Amino acid sequence: MDSDGEGVGRRAGERQQLRRATAILGKKWHPILIHTLQREGPIGFNDLKACVEGISDKVLSESLDDLEAAGVVSRDVIDAKPVRVEYALTDAGTDLGPVIDELWEWSQQYLPENEAPS
Repeated sequence: MDSDGEGVGRRAGERQQLRRATAILGKKWHPILIHTLQREGPIGFNDLKACVEGISDKVLSESLDDLEAAGVVSRDVIDAKPVRVEYALTDAGTDLGPVIDELWEWSQQYLPENEAPS
């Protein structure tokens, strides 16, 4: 144990968990997609793309794959004519809603509106 009574190994584990979480939220489009799915509910690829200004088909597809692999988004193939796919938040994704809302609130308070994101 170190001087504050915390084990170094425990803090390293906490940092690892935080890195895993920020790997999901730290990508440019992920929070926007989570927020959009939170607001819109289950939605098809083209409708989702229309809701997210500036995202390309390739980046949207890759981002949805990332979020699905992380267990945040589900992909449901709807067997209709024509076959279509809908994306929705999983329970884990829904639980991120308040986190995304808090990020938005923080950005409103501390980030100037006229500053372009990088």
